[in-house]
Amino acid sequence: MIFKRIPPREPRVNIVPMIDVIFFLVAFFMFFTTFRTGVSGIPIELPQSQQAVALDEQRVVVTVDPEGRVFLEEPDPISLEKLTAALTPMVAQRPDLLVIINADTQVRYGRLVQVMDAITAAGVTLPALGVEKSANERGQKK
Repeated sequence: MIFKRIPPREPRVNIVPMIDVIFFLVAFFMFFTTFRTGVSGIPIELPQSQQAVALDEQRVVVTVDPEGRVFLEEPDPISLEKLTAALTPMVAQRPDLLVIINADTQVRYGRLVQVMDAITAAGVTLPALGVEKSANERGQKK
């Protein structure tokens, strides 16, 4: 009997599945890095502070853009009267409600005081001001 010897095949690497995986990773990171905008999606530049701390409790965010327009977690600006009217039932339901004011660095001091007055008129006891951690402090944890 004569056996015919088949020469062994050279091993090959199939790169098609690897290309698929890399494509999905690129698409994933492209999709999810587009969500790294401001908290409210309104383009503002927050002031910086070295004493900034992160708050983990439930909160309401009021944003004041450079033109002085006020936003309450919505894309449309609202008046100060509507801000007070919208916050009043929230405070009635939860008296310790934390309201954070994200005001641009260009907002006039008088406008910021008007917004704070409208928030406290709704019953909020201590509104907080939103800031960013200073650049030299971001890498360090206390």
